[in-house]
Amino acid sequence: MLKKAIETPEKNSLSDIETDFVNHAIEKSKELTIFLVNGIKLEGTIIAMGSNSFLLKRDDNIQLVYKHSISTILPLDSTNFID
Repeated sequence: MLKKAIETPEKNSLSDIETDFVNHAIEKSKELTIFLVNGIKLEGTIIAMGSNSFLLKRDDNIQLVYKHSISTILPLDSTNFID
């Protein structure tokens, strides 16, 4: 059963949810907390997204963050995150 679910992509697959979440954060300039798999906590605004990475801006600094290094993304203000 699990194998069938993996082979049959659905409209709301995880990649669609990820893309929608990040695109919304970019469009609305939402402040985010990003936890990396090694435990490091980053805060800032995602200003661009590629297939394998994000550009994260905080103050006047921009850093490249690879998606495979991300564990969790949380909005700083979770109220009304999705309009």
